[in-house]
Amino acid sequence: MTTHRIPETTIAAVTSAYGEPIELREVPVPETIENGALLVEVLATSICGTDVHGWQGHLTIPADLPSVQGHEMVGRIVKFGAGERVDSYGRPLDIGDRVIWTHASCGHCPGCMTGRDSALCENPRMYGYADVNEYPHLLGGFAQHAYVLPASGRVRVPDSVPDELASVAACAVRSAANAVDKLGAVASGSRILVQGSGPVGLFATAMLSLTAARDLVVVGGPATRLAMARDFGATATVSIDEFDTVEARHAEVRRLLGGAQPDLLLEMSGGPTAFGEGLELAAKGARYVLMGQVSSRTVSIVPSRITMKNLDVLGAFSGSVAYYKQALDFIDMYRERFELDRIVSGRFSLDEINRAMAEMLDMTQTKPVVFPGRSRGPSS
Repeated sequence: MTTHRIPETTIAAVTSAYGEPIELREVPVPETIENGALLVEVLATSICGTDVHGWQGHLTIPADLPSVQGHEMVGRIVKFGAGERVDSYGRPLDIGDRVIWTHASCGHCPGCMTGRDSALCENPRMYGYADVNEYPHLLGGFAQHAYVLPASGRVRVPDSVPDELASVAACAVRSAANAVDKLGAVASGSRILVQGSGPVGLFATAMLSLTAARDLVVVGGPATRLAMARDFGATATVSIDEFDTVEARHAEVRRLLGGAQPDLLLEMSGGPTAFGEGLELAAKGARYVLMGQVSSRTVSIVPSRITMKNLDVLGAFSGSVAYYKQALDFIDMYRERFELDRIVSGRFSLDEINRAMAEMLDMTQTKPVVFPGRSRGPSS
């Protein structure tokens, strides 16, 4: 069995105030590991758009500052708490194995008791939001070590999936898998509209390209992301830069669909006008899944569009452990077919976290990945 030296402290990138530079700090490594918990060495943490919105203070779920952000990460196990050493699928785990893990549900609220989805928990403990000064300190991915709570589902990462894609699987790919599942069966000849060409929209596009859909149109930008969307199976794309009004985008989507309207829609952009646009574009009887709308802002829509069109409008947030496994399986099966490694747009050390976040904010990065082990620490 491989052994790993466990330090008393570790380096973490800490958000102390919204919109202010993130600081590197030495943070205690918990000596006591609860039954069923894990301590891991963080190998890679990919940056999600939600991380950027959270750093700016724009999310509906406020963080308990100061906090260690980052919620899509992969870690190597360095210590176990007491209990069975298996992942959520009963597969053995050992020191040195790589895992990705879910947010922790409380296990006793009405949402948890349905057993349908851990994302329905009313009292979750979520990574990236906890006070770093409180035990177990390391509930975020922007750190050299992380603590996996006892109630968190965990999935062993196949040897064939590299660290950076395993981290992406832990949020972007599992979110896409959840949204596509909520969208439901895709009948032959379906017309699908994906709003948003960020990582979640791109992975959803790849998944939906494997169905019998007739049309798969992606609306978004910039041009580099739209080119990737076409490589991932989109039959056509619409640039929000070229078609910069709602009316222009509507007309172009209708043109691409031969005058028809989409009967399946996914909102992945988070744009303030996207939901209203989707309601206008949707065909009667369409299914519409919202995943990108996580901001605390209010938007204007026309509710009668839902009523008069008999629309099914569904929300999809986070995802149960089943989607984490599906995400890893999708990467393992289709990595070469879609050249999925291209989704990683930049590789950064923890020292470079502010640059990585800034480049996400100005959209020069699609999916940057931070490798905490490369950090030189607070004195660098």
